[in-house]
Amino acid sequence: MKILLVTGKLAEGIVKKNSCQSDVLVVDIDVAAFITHKHLENLDLSQYDLVLVPGLAKGEWERLEKRKGVKIRLGPVHAFDIPHVLKKIGDVELSHSIPADKLIEINREKELKELVERDEKGVFDINGIEIGGKSRLKIVAEIVDAVELKEEELKRRIEYYLESGADIIDLGIPLTFSASDVKNAVKIAKDMCDAVSIDTFSPKAIKAGIEGGVDMIMSLSFENINALEFLKDQAVVVVERDVRRLRWLVDLVKTRVERVIADPVVDISNLTDSIVRYKEYRKTDPITPMLFGSGNVTELFDADSVGLNALLAHMAQEVSANLLFTTEASSKTRGSVREVRTASYMVKGARAKGTPPKDLGMNLLVLKEKSYYPEGMIPEKVVKAEENKMFVRDKKGDFRIWIAGENIVCSHEKATIIGCDAKSILDTVLRLDLVSRLDHAGYLGRELKKAEIALKLGKNYVQDEELNFGIYSRKS
Repeated sequence: MKILLVTGKLAEGIVKKNSCQSDVLVVDIDVAAFITHKHLENLDLSQYDLVLVPGLAKGEWERLEKRKGVKIRLGPVHAFDIPHVLKKIGDVELSHSIPADKLIEINREKELKELVERDEKGVFDINGIEIGGKSRLKIVAEIVDAVELKEEELKRRIEYYLESGADIIDLGIPLTFSASDVKNAVKIAKDMCDAVSIDTFSPKAIKAGIEGGVDMIMSLSFENINALEFLKDQAVVVVERDVRRLRWLVDLVKTRVERVIADPVVDISNLTDSIVRYKEYRKTDPITPMLFGSGNVTELFDADSVGLNALLAHMAQEVSANLLFTTEASSKTRGSVREVRTASYMVKGARAKGTPPKDLGMNLLVLKEKSYYPEGMIPEKVVKAEENKMFVRDKKGDFRIWIAGENIVCSHEKATIIGCDAKSILDTVLRLDLVSRLDHAGYLGRELKKAEIALKLGKNYVQDEELNFGIYSRKS
């Protein structure tokens, strides 16, 4: 296949370096993203099978393709990714509107989901949620002290967990509770989702949950074995640190109910022993589904939950666990349900493909990236940046900026604007003519972008204070 790569003057060097022996056309324009169909209108492209224009180039590419009789498609956004795209030419139908690298990632994610969901037959199911066997790790998301929440707040958290990818909603029961509150919480959850669990060792709470129609009980142990008499057809999580005692208890509970899940317990105080315990249990019992409490680690470890959840999900897959239990009880673990859901696809997809959990179409990279694109050159003639410390108040007034829920609030005496991204809020500020000075508009743009980044990363935002990224550095 003969391919032509189209670029601008500034990117000529890097495009030619990454061309993989494809022809390169350098258009008489500096920035490649400003290339349009007009730059190719009068060119003879008949000798090529495919013309790749820059990924961010805007133009009537489909119309031009029909007129020229040659495929004209968007290449990658970054020239650094050209070799990767060229390798995929025969596998992916490139687009007139979506950059090639983005399109390839979309297809890879779709392929990963199809691969993971192809075999979802479990040992048993909980209201249609397949558990065990070759099915994907299922996500059990706990709402701590659920019965103490007001109805609207409980509904909000359930909806949030479901949107984040929870398969089973677990209602945490505090030490003090009323049976009616347990039943009411179960009813609310059952009206919103397929599978509901309660998390308690109290026989009284277990009895109330069963009467309320709960689908799964967490947890049964030697200490509350008398709750066995209340069980009907619920799935039951059996907890014990000793492998032999756990196996004995699992067999006992199976005389009463069919759907039993073993929990050898993930213990942050000795994680290595915990993993060994899971592997030992699986050797003695290759069938019974196991629950892996990743939240036992993330809640008790002052480290970002994203990487921890990825590694814990990989461990769970390695020891042949079947359910991942997590919560978002603290600010540092916000987003954990979504993280373990993504990780569940990555680790099963990696196992199915026989590869490490990378280059799968899904990832849990947040602050760091897989590829670092080469830096641009510093021109010979530059002006050194200097801060202007003189402050002149804008005659049209000041702004207060803060985060509220999923929105950024930008308040001015004449209007309060809310939105989730800096550009739309700033565009609205300009449309309403709320600023009169360029320095004030620049300041506003900086603060709104900081607020947007904080919102996306789940960090605190305080106007005029720098965002805290800890030890992370782009250069480290």
